[in-house]
Amino acid sequence: MIKTNIVTRIAALAVIVAGLLLGVLSPAGDNTGNWRLLGLGLLIVGVVWLISQRQAPIEERQPEPYQAPVMQWYQSPILWVPIIIAVVAILSLVL
Repeated sequence: MIKTNIVTRIAALAVIVAGLLLGVLSPAGDNTGNWRLLGLGLLIVGVVWLISQRQAPIEERQPEPYQAPVMQWYQSPILWVPIIIAVVAILSLVL
């Protein structure tokens, strides 16, 4: 359900972008007005399609709050920052 909802939203946005591109970047020639009308039509169809899509209820849209995993001792910056400083200091003295 969610994947098809995302795909239809992306498709509606693609139709809107195509309408904008046809309206703004119409080819030069005698029938420029026709291309712009086609772009306007695609823009209107895309906006109506995007607005008419059903939104998920608020309860379904709000996931549980993010719980950060507990950091292990070897992942702590308090451990690694002094080690990095010592390695850089040794390398700067050697080179």
